[in-house]
Amino acid sequence: MKVAPDKTCMQFSIRRSKLLSSETHPEESMYKRLGVSAWLNHLNELGQVEEEYKLRKAIFFGGIDVSIRGEVWPFLLRYYSHESTSEEREALRLQKRKEYSEIQQKRLSMTPEEHRAFWRNVQFIVDKDVVRTDRNNQFFRGEDNPNVESMRRILLNYAVYNPAVGYSQGMSDLVAPILAEVLDESDTFWCFVGLMQNTIFVSSPRDEDMEKQLLYLRELLRLTHLRFYQHLVSLGEDGLQMLFCHRWLLLCFKREFPEAEALRIWEACWAHYQEADV
Repeated sequence: MKVAPDKTCMQFSIRRSKLLSSETHPEESMYKRLGVSAWLNHLNELGQVEEEYKLRKAIFFGGIDVSIRGEVWPFLLRYYSHESTSEEREALRLQKRKEYSEIQQKRLSMTPEEHRAFWRNVQFIVDKDVVRTDRNNQFFRGEDNPNVESMRRILLNYAVYNPAVGYSQGMSDLVAPILAEVLDESDTFWCFVGLMQNTIFVSSPRDEDMEKQLLYLRELLRLTHLRFYQHLVSLGEDGLQMLFCHRWLLLCFKREFPEAEALRIWEACWAHYQEADV
């Protein structure tokens, strides 16, 4: 760290750390990225996923090839059950598409008073966020891009589906990569529902949600970086609030890493490898 000549700001040099082999998991380099052939080997003749634990382990260590993310992510996000057959999944998609349509119709059928409240509390924020989310991604690039409108509908409909959560800034950053890989609007919506319901690796600005995440992080720091943890403790309550990492938790590190690396982190967390409750 060095102080700039005018002393009005500090400049930090950020370096990519390289772990020693003794600091990595012994199986770290044993798994390649899950490709088409390896994925198909996990499916039986009915389309059911076999050896689920081995699959989650492979994804945790190796990640998923971009070409099959749209097919595999719905399983990780618990839209599809690993025991489901190909036929059952198609039936589920039809059923969920109908449910999604009903949610959207509920939103479009609001009374004028309900719509004013919805616009003030949800739609105004969503409309501002979606037009500036992932616009460098080819999938969302350009004016009047229908994929941006699709993302907008997903977020508005989610606020109707789950009014207790509604919408908060950052949700567009979570749903955009799913839509870009899954491609279908209804399927993306239900994958997003799964993300919000079934993983601890997502947060919200609500105090209780953020505090739960900070508790996990403080404990990890205490166990793995005791000296830094003790430094935070010495700073008092402000230090333990760790304001510098709130965005990490809200957006699942999406803006802290290049997109490819961030999505690789997401997949590892979604795999729920070595977790008691999967």
